[in-house]
Amino acid sequence: MNSLQWFGCFQLFILLCGCSDNSTTDISTGNFSSATPAPATHSPGITEEETLLSTGSTALFRTEEPTVVSEAPTEPSVQLAKTPEACLCDLTPDFCDIGCCCDTVDCGVSNLSTVFTGCPQKTILGICIEKWLMFRANVESSLITVTDSLFCVQPEEKAPQSLPAAPQFPALGDSYHFSPPESTSVRHSRKFYRVDDVIQTYFSNSSVRGLLRQPSSGAAASAFCINHNPAKFLRSMSLSCTRLVTPESCTTDPSLSARSYFSDLSLIKIPIVERTNVSGFLIPVTPLSDWPAPSQQNNSCINAVKQVEFVILYNSRGELTNATVNVVLADVELNQLLLQSHSVHFQLDPPNPTPGPVPAVGLTAGAPLICRFGEELKPLTSLGVSEGGECWSDPSRRVPVLFTHNSFTGCAFSSPTGNCSELRSQIYEILQGLSSPKLIAMNAGAQPDWTRIITQECPISMQETCESGCILPHSLSIQVLWARQGLIDLSQNYILGARFVFNCQKFKCPMSSALALTTQVTFADITVYPKLPRGLPQPHWKFPFGFFIRGAAELDSHVIVDSSDSEKVTWGLMLLTAMLVTGLESFSR
Repeated sequence: MNSLQWFGCFQLFILLCGCSDNSTTDISTGNFSSATPAPATHSPGITEEETLLSTGSTALFRTEEPTVVSEAPTEPSVQLAKTPEACLCDLTPDFCDIGCCCDTVDCGVSNLSTVFTGCPQKTILGICIEKWLMFRANVESSLITVTDSLFCVQPEEKAPQSLPAAPQFPALGDSYHFSPPESTSVRHSRKFYRVDDVIQTYFSNSSVRGLLRQPSSGAAASAFCINHNPAKFLRSMSLSCTRLVTPESCTTDPSLSARSYFSDLSLIKIPIVERTNVSGFLIPVTPLSDWPAPSQQNNSCINAVKQVEFVILYNSRGELTNATVNVVLADVELNQLLLQSHSVHFQLDPPNPTPGPVPAVGLTAGAPLICRFGEELKPLTSLGVSEGGECWSDPSRRVPVLFTHNSFTGCAFSSPTGNCSELRSQIYEILQGLSSPKLIAMNAGAQPDWTRIITQECPISMQETCESGCILPHSLSIQVLWARQGLIDLSQNYILGARFVFNCQKFKCPMSSALALTTQVTFADITVYPKLPRGLPQPHWKFPFGFFIRGAAELDSHVIVDSSDSEKVTWGLMLLTAMLVTGLESFSR
């Protein structure tokens, strides 16, 4: 084949290739146009997705090249399936868009708020704990909400409901207006308050129960006072907020009046449900002063409340015991803002010391002696000294008997009585007093120990007469025995016993001369002291001078006294020497 023939074949090949390209382009163009859905009218009850899919299926039957047609409708059908829940920030298909909180399919995370910042948080009602802490829950599955990090359980009575509009309560006049007269929602009744429990209040005049509330500022952009913040048990805090003082609010707004913070206000001692009677559980709020009411003078509001401080005392059982309120007043110009401070402080009420029995202690020198006269406790007294030396039976003229103080007193007695019994009674009354004691306190204290008093009186004869003589006491000897008990350095003085001895003599009556009556008080110390643990050194005592150096003076507990005994060797030493020699011989072998 020559060159002309080769050139003709090459042109024919180029012509055939050009025809083949035109045919392929027409087929592709026709298939693409047939895959595009035509506008159609939607029938009722058929969604947009169903209409588009039916149109697409019609295009499939008209297609002549299945390989090309199967690829054409793929992209539109996937996008249309996402239309019910459109994600406007999903700009890149099959790719996790950064910061797109609704692109959960492409990112593969159900809650993107844990990945991206600024995502809106879904409100979860109930109690939540860390997810890894919970393994199994014995509640209905409808009450459980599980996120990527939290496990939340919603109580049945707190199911989500539409929140009603906050009602507007009328003012309570002088009563604490921060506790509106709604029924409290406290559903538990315990014998004590727990941490973060709300403090219940009660208004006696209106029989209204409420909660103690601590005014605070509102939203972040507003500093005006809102009276809905409840005070919580053991949460001491101080909050500040702002109020606008106007000519009308100066005298009508209860928040500016000091009386509204304590008038007719009582705290409930323990949390009690609404239907329980609270008459026996009220703790009245006590004001620390009497503050005047606010008034308007010279374009100013005088005596407006600037600071309120509640101090609530509680005991170790979690019960409220006392409540006080202190208010600080200030003068504010009208149409100006007033910064108020509201504080609630909880303090532990120290328990009152129970008056227990005072421990009995020993008597001190100079202390009066206490005796029991029947059922009455009185100091023991003796005969007093008068100015003229006459005897007196008046109890006020007697002197008390003091511990360890010996005494001797006397007086002159005279009486025109001619009866022995009457004379004897008069002398006894002068010597010992109106009555004779039976017991004497051994020590001091509220509950001392007691010991018996031995009394030795004069004998009485039924045949005695004034002519023959009457046996009458003329002196009294009070003898008290005492001793020290306990350690020598901390000894206590105790009375061991007492004795009243009346010395008697026969006298004729009526007396021609005065009779001398005397009283003697004597204290006797009968303490038995122990022997000293170590007395003076005795001649037979031996001191261990050779304790650290065992020499010739001490050999195996045998003490050599005389020098002549130094030549004697005990059998113990000989046996020890023999054992040492035998041991050396066996070792040398």
